[in-house]
Amino acid sequence: MRNLILLTLLSILCIIHTAHAQLPPRQWALKYGGSDVDIPFSIKFTTDGGTVVAGYTDSNDGDVSAQPNRDYWDLWITKLDKCGIIQWERSFGGTGYESARDVLQTADGGYMILGETNSTDGGVIAGFGGTKDIWLLKLSAAGNLEWQKRYGGTGLDIGNHIQSTSDGGFLIAATTSSNDGDIRGNHSTGTYTDGALIKINATGTLQWSKCFGGSKNEELFDIEIINGTTFVAGFTNSVDGDIPPDQKNYDAWLLAIDQNGNKVISKIYGGSQNDVAYCMTRGADGSLTLAGYTTSTDGDVSGAKGSQDYWVINVSQKGKLNWQKVLGGTDAEYAKTIITDSDSSYIIGGVSYSDDGDISNPLGEGDFWTVKLSPSGNMLWEKSWGGSDNDHLRFIIHNPAEAEYYLAGDSDSGDGDFSNSQGDADFAIIKLKIPKPITSDSVVCDINSYVPFQDTLRDACGYDSAIVTYQPVIIKGPFDGIRTADTIFAGQSVTLHSNGNGTVVWSSHTSLSCSACTDPVASPVVTTVYTATNYLPGGCRLSGNFTVVVLKDAMVHVPTAFTPNGDGLNDYFGPIGKVPDGYRLRVFNRNGEVVFNSSVMNQKWNGTYQGQLQPSSVFIYLIDYNDIQHKPHQQKGTLVLIR
Repeated sequence: MRNLILLTLLSILCIIHTAHAQLPPRQWALKYGGSDVDIPFSIKFTTDGGTVVAGYTDSNDGDVSAQPNRDYWDLWITKLDKCGIIQWERSFGGTGYESARDVLQTADGGYMILGETNSTDGGVIAGFGGTKDIWLLKLSAAGNLEWQKRYGGTGLDIGNHIQSTSDGGFLIAATTSSNDGDIRGNHSTGTYTDGALIKINATGTLQWSKCFGGSKNEELFDIEIINGTTFVAGFTNSVDGDIPPDQKNYDAWLLAIDQNGNKVISKIYGGSQNDVAYCMTRGADGSLTLAGYTTSTDGDVSGAKGSQDYWVINVSQKGKLNWQKVLGGTDAEYAKTIITDSDSSYIIGGVSYSDDGDISNPLGEGDFWTVKLSPSGNMLWEKSWGGSDNDHLRFIIHNPAEAEYYLAGDSDSGDGDFSNSQGDADFAIIKLKIPKPITSDSVVCDINSYVPFQDTLRDACGYDSAIVTYQPVIIKGPFDGIRTADTIFAGQSVTLHSNGNGTVVWSSHTSLSCSACTDPVASPVVTTVYTATNYLPGGCRLSGNFTVVVLKDAMVHVPTAFTPNGDGLNDYFGPIGKVPDGYRLRVFNRNGEVVFNSSVMNQKWNGTYQGQLQPSSVFIYLIDYNDIQHKPHQQKGTLVLIR
């Protein structure tokens, strides 16, 4: 039996250990949208267990509410429950272009939506010119617009990422070519862009904005805040301003600022061609891992697979490059999203157009491509998702408590993982979940006939949620590990306890309150032996006896010696038996001093007085008690303490 249980425990530990290393199975894959183009850029968990997805729509049908002024893109938000069912959807915009680039849930249960607009009608507040401005919408928990803000200048301004801050406000990573309005200190001119950081309070009031970059193009896409330092990832094309002069072409860029918006670190990574960081995650060791793409084959880049590959770099908080990894095939790949998994590894997602190299099972023209890397950058697994047409993965989120993952992107496919195509490109969401390993006891009669088995439990949506592994536990006797006797006085009752792991039934007796219960009350008039049986559905059983001794009067037996040497045998002195009430024990030494005094019968003397061990000697005891008729009695005598 011990060997079988050990093997079962080892298998359970194996399930737990490999749960994080394995590829999470798909629960469901669904598409949302209308007959035109619908593109998501961000997905986030919500406090009710569902998700919210943000992007843009060009549709006026299907899942998208029709808007008469939708000449171009409108910002589109969909709220999904945990089964992927739309709870509500909202679109906002005018006759120009709008999209949502990021979304997060606020403390009041509502949502902050970050994006862009160049409209001045359709309910969109006025901006700074004919070009795009950063657009921020605050929605209620039900998706209704509460307020909106517009930030930027007369140039091009796009909000890429919004991050909550410890003071209850928000920080926005943006791209800008403006140098007026809300934007100051742009390093570039004309159509070139700087990366911008904009700090706002909880109600959207601008607190400060700062531009970072050089005379050419920079963009900032993702934010991590660690111990008051804000790290921002993007790319740069400059060799001046905030950018190190050794930049080659387009390089991945890591910027760090302090709490006042002052630059702390500006580091670039890459080779002689194009290298971009779109996303970033904090590692379990405090390092930063950035992901994007590379077309370089030199400098910081090694191991190129094709024309354009995933590029993943791990750096310290001081910007030191720890390791880099190039992933892909002979065609083009680019990574758009990265998370740190529960086992400290990294999952990277994006799009792949290759059918060779690191891609083992391509599905169509472009696929969602997910790759898991160890904390040191070694590939653990990779997987393509989608169908026969174009599928672009743009965002991954992870809920460690539920071991579930959501992939969000757009899809043209109506086959493979996606069967409910709405039209052109649609919001495409895939939910992955590792079923939780659960262990449960399975009581058996004969350990040799036990056959190990597992069971799969489904969640409220009908998908696999947990895997139950049953471990064998041999049937117990009804009193295993608990007392099997008790003493009462005539006329008293006592509750009998059992400890079986099946169904316990007591043999019928007139003095029992019930027989088909686990803990009956016994009221015997004479000493009685009761029998209980532990049954299993298969028919096996184990029985045991419980004895209730009925006393007609007090019973006191006093030993004459004890040996308090700590060997567990005869270490305490006190009477054995049972008295109704009035009990008191006193022990005297030869000088007449009371060395022990107790009014509780099971509290006995351990051979010490005032914390000191008493020597081997003769002591006198005096016991007082009342009998069942409340008549007082006294017993006295001598005892020997032996050391």
